Amino acid sequence: MAPGEEQKSGECISGNLAVCAFIERSHLFKGLEKEDLTTLYEAGKLITFKAGGAIIREGDAGDEMFVIMTGTVKVVTGLPRAPVELAQLKRGAFFGEVSVLTGRPRTATVLAVEDVELIAFDKQALEPILRKYPRVRKLMQVVVEGRVRTAIEKSKGPS
Repeated sequence: MAPGEEQKSGECISGNLAVCAFIERSHLFKGLEKEDLTTLYEAGKLITFKAGGAIIREGDAGDEMFVIMTGTVKVVTGLPRAPVELAQLKRGAFFGEVSVLTGRPRTATVLAVEDVELIAFDKQALEPILRKYPRVRKLMQVVVEGRVRTAIEKSKGPS
């Protein structure tokens, strides 16, 4: 997390039936066995950011990924000199997966367009899921590849 950004500290999602049901139905985690879902519920943290807050910053180290529960975020690269908006993401979308998958620094800055509620999962909690469910890793990699293509196209500017 970016220091000094306005956020509520993360409360564990275990026991929050609405959030757990949201995760269970999510495209990313659909089909996980009950004990693996329980592991996710115990590891997941519900956090909020106010509109305008930076959730992650390009170039920072990162070991968490986020699933959007409510609100909208925008993904931007090239700040502050030549910002390029890569995407706006809404409920059910995830971000931060590149650092979780590769261990590399954040590839973009993600800003809250409006107040957002996010579910954060750290790399340590996700690694067993990614090993046991290659489909989850593959889906994350496909999303990364699509986002890289979009970033390249948008960075070129209008043709």
